[in-house]
Amino acid sequence: MQLLQGKVAIITGASFGLGKAIALKLAPEGAKLALVARTETELQKLKKETTQLGATCQYYLCDIRDAIAVEITVAKILKDFGTIDILINNAGVYYEEPTATMTVERIDAQFATNTLGTVYMTKYVLPTLTRRNSGQILNVVSIAGVETNGEWGIYAATKHAVTGFTESLRKELTKTKIKVMAIYPEGMNTNIFHTAGYHQYSPHEPWMMNPDDVADIVVFMLKRPDDISMGHVDIRKIES
Repeated sequence: MQLLQGKVAIITGASFGLGKAIALKLAPEGAKLALVARTETELQKLKKETTQLGATCQYYLCDIRDAIAVEITVAKILKDFGTIDILINNAGVYYEEPTATMTVERIDAQFATNTLGTVYMTKYVLPTLTRRNSGQILNVVSIAGVETNGEWGIYAATKHAVTGFTESLRKELTKTKIKVMAIYPEGMNTNIFHTAGYHQYSPHEPWMMNPDDVADIVVFMLKRPDDISMGHVDIRKIES
């Protein structure tokens, strides 16, 4: 088992939902947390919670759609912590409507956050991992990254792109000791739907998973021995 004590972990989209759940699960493991998001009030609350759980924690306001902002933020994290061991690309946005009626702004927002944000964070973290020839990159994709649906075609396109990037990156780094992993969860009980304005979903739909349960799986993956990598993990709800 790989210990996470003292490991520096970046979590994007950390202020809500799965990102927050992952932070709260990593804190008791002794990881040092670099929380990245755009909502300062929620980051402040989460920093307090994780610190109470014994973690060393800093938060960083960053719009991952902005490559320059990402480069600056990663530099700040390196200055504050000295290194980076784990990158969890979790931030994402979702819109559900036909292609013909979806606004260009919503299309751009999904590709900018879901796809380019993941690529930008990876690009600027990777030199540190490569220099040390160690570390872990875990992309939170979505079941939409391997399946399609007529109701969320653009979202699926952004996530399929992340799947392609993840699989290609794994091959790119095959001769290194850097792990590249991804999870593909179905819907979770988070604020992603309400943030997008879809209030028809109740907080506990039968198909929604508890983000705490998914966060447990993330921590399990990160704790595998150095020579074990769980590259592609689908996570689905069994409806009763």
